[in-house]
Amino acid sequence: MKKFLFFCFVISVQLSGFAQSGKGLSSKSSEACAKDVVLEVAGEKILKDDFVRMFKKNSMSKDSLISRSELDEYLELFINYKMKLAQAREFGLDTLKSYIDETNQYRQQLVAPYLNDATVSRQLVEEAYEREKEIVAASHILISIPANATPKDTLAAYNKALKIRERILKGEDFETVAKEMSDDPSAKDRIDEKTNGKIKGNGGKLGYFTSMNMIYPFETACYSMKAGDVSMPVRTRFGYHIIKLTDRTPAFCSSMDIKHIWVSFDKHSESEAEETITKVWQELRDGAKFDTMALLYSDDKYSSANGGILKNQTITSLPESYICQLKNLQPLELSKPFKSDIGWHIVLPLTYKPLPSFEQQKAAIEERIAKDERSFKTIESFAEKSKQEYGFKEQKDLLSNVVKIMTDSVFFATWQVPESFDNTEELFRIGDYSYTVLDFAKEIEANQKKQTPEYIPEFVEKAYSDVVLEQVVRYADSKLEEKYPELKATIDEFRDGVLIFAITDKMVWNKSIADTAGLAAFYEQNKAKYLWDTRVSATLWSVEGEHNPQKLAKILKKATKKHWDNEKTKAKIAKAFKIDQEAADKRITYRWGKFENGDNQIVNRTIWCDTSSLKSNNVIIDSVSTKRNIAVVFHQFVPEEIKTLDECKGMATSDFQSYLEKQWIRDLRNKYEYKVCQEVYDSIK
Repeated sequence: MKKFLFFCFVISVQLSGFAQSGKGLSSKSSEACAKDVVLEVAGEKILKDDFVRMFKKNSMSKDSLISRSELDEYLELFINYKMKLAQAREFGLDTLKSYIDETNQYRQQLVAPYLNDATVSRQLVEEAYEREKEIVAASHILISIPANATPKDTLAAYNKALKIRERILKGEDFETVAKEMSDDPSAKDRIDEKTNGKIKGNGGKLGYFTSMNMIYPFETACYSMKAGDVSMPVRTRFGYHIIKLTDRTPAFCSSMDIKHIWVSFDKHSESEAEETITKVWQELRDGAKFDTMALLYSDDKYSSANGGILKNQTITSLPESYICQLKNLQPLELSKPFKSDIGWHIVLPLTYKPLPSFEQQKAAIEERIAKDERSFKTIESFAEKSKQEYGFKEQKDLLSNVVKIMTDSVFFATWQVPESFDNTEELFRIGDYSYTVLDFAKEIEANQKKQTPEYIPEFVEKAYSDVVLEQVVRYADSKLEEKYPELKATIDEFRDGVLIFAITDKMVWNKSIADTAGLAAFYEQNKAKYLWDTRVSATLWSVEGEHNPQKLAKILKKATKKHWDNEKTKAKIAKAFKIDQEAADKRITYRWGKFENGDNQIVNRTIWCDTSSLKSNNVIIDSVSTKRNIAVVFHQFVPEEIKTLDECKGMATSDFQSYLEKQWIRDLRNKYEYKVCQEVYDSIK
């Protein structure tokens, strides 16, 4: 069976013969056919060309000829799709601010190449400064797109990103999925080519950053999210990103001086590192000098000799774990010990440098924007072409009316348009958009800022040029969907896709999580399909100390004969291996469980590798292990049995969601009418 990928979301839909069912009617009405309408769903008419375009875009078939069976299957999916959209709009999901913001943001990304510009405007500068007032922490998964990617490649990457996002939203661990799926090399564990040592992947974690630390589309997405949000795919020059915002908090400084002590996992075991840092922290609390403790215990060879001091640090120069502590600490307030991937730490902030004012920062921001991808080139060229295309006309001589009412107060941001000024003559026109002299005067009033005074006619002339540029580009932007039907279709499909996801989340995914009673009832009706394979009941023992697995096996055999419980057995092992009672809990471990073939490597190589001669309470030594004594006590085989709901919750929930999806589609088919114009439909080839 051919599978189809909806442009915006891939939703598993199991069909059960809906053709011409429910309220659906097959229609050969001359009115519908005359207008080339192939389908009407919930009052929306779908043209044949649009339907065929969507079919070809989503078909996995490479054949030029359209398969009738594929087309029939797609028709049913498409009807379901349109009915879901109708219900989403009925629920008002398309009026939510989150929906409007998300779709507008996507449109901005999509139309940028058509506009071929980025203005270094006051909006961008102010936006950058406002964003600097907050710091964010994020993780991402990158689906890369080659520089020469075709639209099909781009669509494939987008759909792949959507599938990854769906996995995250359904509860999979972001870091684990990032290590598996991300095209960002830093996400994965890898081998250092120079040292041949292992480098642990960051799992997509980017740490903390602020405005202009990341490429603009990525930054914009992060600053439009709340902590805990998982973004829709965000397009950058590298590809599509799925972003999870892990924190968003006020920026507490522009830079800082701190001291720190780091006890590294490279030089200590995790338990030793924790014991050491706890001891250091207690001594600091008791009055020990930080410099002395850093010299004695810190593994940071670059700072330990200087009392652990790190000067002029920024949000991006310090690890995320440090920022998590520092954002809640006052100067000279000692942190508690905290753990990171590389060790245990204590930090002591010395000074925080406050954020500069907007006026102090403005020039630096403008300079950075000029070198940033925000600043696309040749907006003037694009504007000039748009003027010719849309018939730009102007009466610049009318600017003298504004010059006459302008005063030097405009350079102190206090100028106001006189109440008596009501000149509504047309200053310029582009297409059907008219801009008056009064509009221009009010624009200057609204956007005036303190600046060095200049010759007013020149000031007005420059302001006029800026306004014309902005309005021409804005008008051309408003005509893009009309000018480029494919662009309009892509934007519409994205908007519809966001609604599909939102309504499915409401009607299926969230419902499956909230309806615990329904899930339990579904499980009871279908539990026969959730079976354990044959398992073995076994206890795994591990002892750290002299390597003598035969000694361990001997004790375990005796324990099974005398029916010792595990704690008594543990005490006997400790005595035999000369392990004191205090250390026994760390050096002697045991685990009982039921294991399918493939569940556990040790059980696989000790029991499942050869089950022919196994007897109850056999003790098998794990000969592969050399650093610890490991043995397995085989108890018995456990025959196939039904899993409890807790044991199969993931699979049962997924099946329950499929069940809810089917029920939902049946309800939609009964709720909304649809008509297929058979004559037009049959003409598709």
